[in-house]
Amino acid sequence: MNIDFAAVVPFLILAVIALIALLIILSKIMVNVGAREIAIKERRYFGRKMPPGRVVATEGEVGIQADVLKPGLHFIKFPFEKVVRKVPLIEIGADELGIVEAVDGEPMPPGRNFAPDRAQNAHNNFQDPIAFIKQGGVKGIQLRTLPPGLWPIHPYLFRMSVTKATVIPPGKIGVVTAADGAQLDPGRLLAKAIDGHRNFQDAEQFVASNGQKGPQVDILTPGTYRILTQSLPLDGANATKPGIFFVRLFDATVINENQIGLVEALDGSPLNQRDYVATSVEGHDNFQDGNEFIGRGGQRGPQKDILLPGTYYINPFLFKVIPDTAKEVKPGEVAVVVSNTGKDPSDDIRRQMAAKVRERMEREEREQAEQSAARLDKIEDSKTAEEIKQELMTGDPADRRLDEGAHEAYVVPEGYRGIQESVVGPGRYYVNTLAITPIIIPTTNQTVEWTAGEVVNTFNPFEVISKDGFTMQLEVRVVFRVKPEDAPFMVAKIGGIERLIQNVMHPLIDSIFRNQASESSAMAYLQNRHEEQERAEARVRAHLLKYHVDVVNVLICHIHLPEELMKTQTEKILAEQRQNMYNAQREAEEKRIQLEKTKANADKQRDLMAETVGVEIASKRAEQRKAEADGEASYILQTGKAEAEKVRLMGEAQGVAYREQVSALGAQGVALVETLKVIGEKNVRITPDVLASGGTGDGASGLGTLLLLNLFRDRINLPGENGAKTTVK
Repeated sequence: MNIDFAAVVPFLILAVIALIALLIILSKIMVNVGAREIAIKERRYFGRKMPPGRVVATEGEVGIQADVLKPGLHFIKFPFEKVVRKVPLIEIGADELGIVEAVDGEPMPPGRNFAPDRAQNAHNNFQDPIAFIKQGGVKGIQLRTLPPGLWPIHPYLFRMSVTKATVIPPGKIGVVTAADGAQLDPGRLLAKAIDGHRNFQDAEQFVASNGQKGPQVDILTPGTYRILTQSLPLDGANATKPGIFFVRLFDATVINENQIGLVEALDGSPLNQRDYVATSVEGHDNFQDGNEFIGRGGQRGPQKDILLPGTYYINPFLFKVIPDTAKEVKPGEVAVVVSNTGKDPSDDIRRQMAAKVRERMEREEREQAEQSAARLDKIEDSKTAEEIKQELMTGDPADRRLDEGAHEAYVVPEGYRGIQESVVGPGRYYVNTLAITPIIIPTTNQTVEWTAGEVVNTFNPFEVISKDGFTMQLEVRVVFRVKPEDAPFMVAKIGGIERLIQNVMHPLIDSIFRNQASESSAMAYLQNRHEEQERAEARVRAHLLKYHVDVVNVLICHIHLPEELMKTQTEKILAEQRQNMYNAQREAEEKRIQLEKTKANADKQRDLMAETVGVEIASKRAEQRKAEADGEASYILQTGKAEAEKVRLMGEAQGVAYREQVSALGAQGVALVETLKVIGEKNVRITPDVLASGGTGDGASGLGTLLLLNLFRDRINLPGENGAKTTVK
């Protein structure tokens, strides 16, 4: 089959042209919107004209349409409508929020800075612009914000900006100031709290509930919040967009160990004129719930409640916290508490306390006077114990005026304003010094001295004039103490230990010693020091008892008399001592004479005794000699008989021996032996140690004789008289 291509070509060309035209028409009436973008339409022909001041057109109006094309395939009314641009979706990050500013809508109400959301949820978070317009949306920065996500927001109707979420780090608090809302109540510094704004994250609810502009009473604790604060536009402009809330960071209130926090409220109900400290209210959670504090009628000014060691999230615009140290009462001390809070004591309470104190004082004064009178009665000659007692209780008029100058305040029971009857013992206490004033009173012995030395609580020595006109200088020491149960009354009477010493003890004791010294001469005062000390102690004890002070003792440490008086007195004493010394020497000599006489008699008595004993000794010695003579005669007789018998027996033995020698040696040999024995006994030297002989004689005979002599010299080495040895040489 043959095809005429020349005839077909025109049809093909027409078909292509028709296809192209169809594609062009389809591209105009069909729009494909991507998954992360929206399309903006514009109506150009055949429609109503927009009202004056409008920016976007609604259905049937000519202009940029309020309705947007969301992701997907859409048909438009071409050629009456067309897509003018495609814009990406608005992306809000996880740590961000979107702030919307409407370019079109109802005018902003007078006096408002941010647009209220009249359309509520009809516009679906600004994704339905037509509903926003028709439901009375207001132009301007919107109170509703956009949470994280992708949002198809009309760029011609709404301008978008983002801001970071508000982060309150640990150890910090966020103080919020609202730039819009109702006016503050008259006389208030902070806006009242409202419910439902979810920590200022719901600005719509805040405004709808008549939230007030200015610093807010509620605060933000550590965490992350999506709050409408100032923001940066998404178009990259440098100018920031204002937010309805402004958040400032402050440090949390930290009370360290051994500290307390004194609190002063800067806002609240007015403080009563008679009160120094505000009345406590409950439920404010250590001043962390300012709304509860205000709602329960908390008063501005110093608060009675305190903060103990810890961390607190407190609004610094509502409360001022003043750190203070814990109070310590050391061993040997008590704290008298003066309360600035409580009920005012009635007249009945005052009379009861005054009667109680008066009764106690009278009893103690009577007991003290009796004890002092008993001691002074031993040294007073002119007054009885009863007179001394009455004098001590009545007192000297001049000294009594000192007591009358003190005005004693009333000590009150617990719960009343004033000096508390009960004291606080040793320990560490967390005390509100705005509500109470602790006065530390030592209860151990305290010393006051009037001396020239440099010590604590020292005054110059007293200079007094004696009765005989001499000026004396007295160094005095007073030891006193305040009993714990007397401390409140002492404080009520005079105010404290320092004032007691300066205003009472010093002038009082000065007066007592001056009056007492004027009643005695200087030397008598010195000599009667102990008695004067006893009198002064009794008077001081009686007066200080009225101030609830117990006197331990009063000591006169030293009395300085004038130099001329001391010189005269010294000479007098030296003369008396010399006289005493002479008298003592005379008595000593008299006693020595008596001693010598007695000693001589004693010596003669010794000789007499010696002679008597000598006679007795001679008598005994004669008897001894007689006995010795009788013994000696008997000894000689017996010895003689024994010697005679010995000689006889020795002669007989010697005769027998000689006979045996003669038989053995011959008469000549025996004679030679005896001769040699005599020579040995008498130690006679008859031969030399070395003998040289010559001649023709028989040498053997001479040599034998020599050897025999040497033998006898060695052998006859016999003991001589008295044990000595005799050697024959």
